[in-house]
Amino acid sequence: MIKYTRLNSNNILFELTSKRLNKKTQLSTKKVAFMIRIIQKIKFLKSRLNFFDLAIFFTLLIVLIFFTYNRLQRKSTWINIRVSVENTDWWYRGSPPAYWYVNDLKVGDFIKDSLGNPIVEVINIDNYDLGAYYRDIYVDLKVKVDFDKNKNQYFYEFKPLVVGSSLTLNFDKEQLKGLVVKVDEQEMEYFYKTIRVEKKIVHPSLANQIVAGLKSYDVKGDLVAEILEVKNRVATSYEFSDIRGQNILVNDPDYRDLELVLRVKCFKDLDREFYINKTVIKIGSMIWIQFADFALEDARIIEVMDNSSISF
Repeated sequence: MIKYTRLNSNNILFELTSKRLNKKTQLSTKKVAFMIRIIQKIKFLKSRLNFFDLAIFFTLLIVLIFFTYNRLQRKSTWINIRVSVENTDWWYRGSPPAYWYVNDLKVGDFIKDSLGNPIVEVINIDNYDLGAYYRDIYVDLKVKVDFDKNKNQYFYEFKPLVVGSSLTLNFDKEQLKGLVVKVDEQEMEYFYKTIRVEKKIVHPSLANQIVAGLKSYDVKGDLVAEILEVKNRVATSYEFSDIRGQNILVNDPDYRDLELVLRVKCFKDLDREFYINKTVIKIGSMIWIQFADFALEDARIIEVMDNSSISF
């Protein structure tokens, strides 16, 4: 009885071993057959391809390797940029955009990629009156870009994102076009500066509107300029006298001369202080300010006073 049991166990073991060997043989046969078919297809393709086909194939392969390597050299990151909005017809009448530019663009608006992930977000908009129907507009954006460590450059949609480069962004209700003026820097810091200006030969209809306390605001409601003091005098000018043979100072009661103390919104760049319309704050510069009911144009700065204690 014991001998029979041992015999039976040996038979079962033999059968299992045989099945495993058969399976391995079948798998090996299948692999060999698969490799043979691939080799046959390659030989068939080689017989059908000519020199030009091979040249195109290797060219495409090289291009694929190049783009793959180029992509591996870049990593995605978020940076802050500042865009100066430009008019599409900049060659016709300067670059300032018209009043209707970015009317529908709001802080918090964003652009998504094809997968629905945000890649651009609006974090700030500075919109100033330039007179007539023109504006001076700056948009601060947070942008997802690729950084190429070999070139030490940021890329957005495969284009270098550097100061001076043009940028076109399509939001839901607005197309933003402009020039990049700052890249990966801190948000623009503004401060108030107190200056004294003079405006000569002013018509009384305008002079009577220029009084202390008047303020100018941007579209966000931030203070842009404020009139602190006003001196209103009869206009004077030098005229040549044929009798005396020299220039003499004469009064012109039909016009007024104004001297104003202003508090204006400024920023600093390149070791210079600028008013928001890019006028350099220094003696002799001509500055103009848009108020709600009139424009103070071509006022000459005659004194730069201390910074105001208010800043933001």
